[in-house]
Amino acid sequence: MIDENLVSAAIRIRREYLKVNSNLDLYKRRAREITANIDNLIHKVEEIQENFADDKNTVEEAVGELVKVVEEFEIEGQKLQKLVDPLNKQVEKLGLEEQELWRAIKIKHGDLPENVIIEYVKQRLIRENLS
Repeated sequence: MIDENLVSAAIRIRREYLKVNSNLDLYKRRAREITANIDNLIHKVEEIQENFADDKNTVEEAVGELVKVVEEFEIEGQKLQKLVDPLNKQVEKLGLEEQELWRAIKIKHGDLPENVIIEYVKQRLIRENLS
């Protein structure tokens, strides 16, 4: 009914999507670790502030400690960005591929109603255990 090359492309996109989706737990766990590190840095800033308020630290000592914390914040921010950027790119790429595939299907099979096309691809994905 629908060109096999187009259906194969839909199957490939779905497989890649499921692969990305299965890795989300890993990404979530890593993001939580980074968030916990950032929370610890916030506590460090609060400690620096308390020590300075209690005259335990000089201005120079407080500034030096704050500079270290800011550097650690930057490192944690970079870690988070390195974690999220590839995931965003993968999801964006899959979205674009899906749009292009839909456009190709509509061009080649414009005579078929959308719900028929969707149901056909859906049933094929079910047969491939990709639903």
